[in-house]
Amino acid sequence: MISIESSSVEKILIIVAIRIGAGLMEKRDMILFDLDGTLLRIDFDNFLNRYFKALTGEFTDLAKPELFIKVLMKSTQEMIVNDGTLTNEEAFMASFFSMIEVEDIEATKSRFNSFYKDKFPLLGQNVKANTKVLEMIELLKDLGYTMAITTNPLFPREAILQRISWAGLNPEDFVLVTSYEEMHYAKPNLAYFQEVIDKLDVSAKSCILVGNDLQEDIVAGRLGIKTFLVEDYLIDRGSEEEIIPDWRGSLGQFVDYIKENF
Repeated sequence: MISIESSSVEKILIIVAIRIGAGLMEKRDMILFDLDGTLLRIDFDNFLNRYFKALTGEFTDLAKPELFIKVLMKSTQEMIVNDGTLTNEEAFMASFFSMIEVEDIEATKSRFNSFYKDKFPLLGQNVKANTKVLEMIELLKDLGYTMAITTNPLFPREAILQRISWAGLNPEDFVLVTSYEEMHYAKPNLAYFQEVIDKLDVSAKSCILVGNDLQEDIVAGRLGIKTFLVEDYLIDRGSEEEIIPDWRGSLGQFVDYIKENF
């Protein structure tokens, strides 16, 4: 009969417990990417100004530009404060048509769709893909990670797909692209991130979020999502409550982090 000292038994049990515990720990294998200022190298405020100007120019028969922009801003705000009762698209349209009177609502909606299909792509003519982004996405694919684009769903899918193409990326590489047609909340509402998690059928602990907006992206950490703040196009509006990312740095540093740790 082999004799084992009690201290040795305790050590063995501790090692086994550690290994079992490590096996039960959930791997973070879902990467949630913000789009504008993260995957897409763009000054978003400048882009929004050009976007509003272009969209307003398509509807001068419905309202003066100043009024139309105010209506757009108010309707966009309705998406931001959406309580989940409606999709963001429904919230936007309900607000828009409560302030702009038209004879044919469906025809006006078609005009929006035509704008995003035909005119919106012109806004990306001078946007260039970031080679570091392309390298990073290929690297994550090779490593077997699943990815989603969690851009603020204030735009229709067509507009978001266009912006993905400006970044030189393939939408098929992402299992989810959030848009206003399907989402019921918007950033920085934690319910938006929870809806993303629910749609992906994953837990917060299996996700890493990568974004450039401290208040709108990194707030996801409050759900247990690990966060990386990309500082290339950093947005920090300041907030009463301190928001601290798990990691921060340039996109290039995130690529280096992937190579060293993933």
